[in-house]
Amino acid sequence: MNSNDILSYLTSLAGPLIAAAGFVSGVWYRMENRVENARKEARESVDKVRTEASDKSHAVEKELAELKLKMAEEYASWDTVRAIESRLTERMDGLSDAVMKMPDAVVDRLMKYLAIKPAP
Repeated sequence: MNSNDILSYLTSLAGPLIAAAGFVSGVWYRMENRVENARKEARESVDKVRTEASDKSHAVEKELAELKLKMAEEYASWDTVRAIESRLTERMDGLSDAVMKMPDAVVDRLMKYLAIKPAP
């Protein structure tokens, strides 16, 4: 093989090699763009989810604060419940004593009424 044959052989290989390199670089470029677009979409999606989660977190914190305030305003403490219970118990004991004395009081009134009436 002489130098012209070698040069001719290399030239014949150059076209397919350049085409193959162009094909590979084109595929590489398209894949790079797709990967970059996927990364961009993923970043946007993560940012959106992060924002939504943050908004929900703030809403839950606000609801919790409102619930704590409502609990503090509307619900009685144990001391208040105990005080009410002791007052009710004392009042019920007083009513129980009054009811238990009622028959004796009725009998006493009847006896006084019969004693006041003039005899026939």
